[in-house]
Amino acid sequence: MYFLRLLKKNAVIRRYIIMNSFDGALTILGILIATYLAQFLDPKIIIVSSFGVIVSTGISGIWGGYMAERAEKKKVKRELEKHLMRSLSKTTLEKEMKKIAIFMGLANGLSSSIVSFIAIAPFFLATFKLIPIIDAFIYSFIIILISLFSLGYFIGKIAKENVVFHGLMMILVGVVVGIILYLFELIKII
Repeated sequence: MYFLRLLKKNAVIRRYIIMNSFDGALTILGILIATYLAQFLDPKIIIVSSFGVIVSTGISGIWGGYMAERAEKKKVKRELEKHLMRSLSKTTLEKEMKKIAIFMGLANGLSSSIVSFIAIAPFFLATFKLIPIIDAFIYSFIIILISLFSLGYFIGKIAKENVVFHGLMMILVGVVVGIILYLFELIKII
């Protein structure tokens, strides 16, 4: 599959996926902690506010990633044309560059959206009264912690370092987000 080959050989796409998945997980974590602390325990509020973030960051990531990669690929193409003293229009290289820009944009935007959507999935169950709202919060927190650990594990694997350490470091950032939001609640900022 083309995307998997691209993922294996392209460090930039891996960084996009890691960074934006991390952003998605922490953004939803922030929404969940803030709504819980504010005692907005209606699953529809969480779903709607999360969807607003998922859609806006997803579209922003796809479009921004695509446009940035497209510009970079055009720059590289122009430099190559200058050195080769010939046009590369309609060549395999140009087609490959266009394809890479599209996949970079998709990876950039969809990674945060997918992680975020999975994190709020328990609230759909709570909406239909299949689980209590408090269980939806617990399951979502667990999903986010697993997501954070998995991202850290992946980072450790790429760096060829201790994967458990990197997983725990990512979870630590989630805990820091929780502590900061809790402190805001204590001093009545939230």
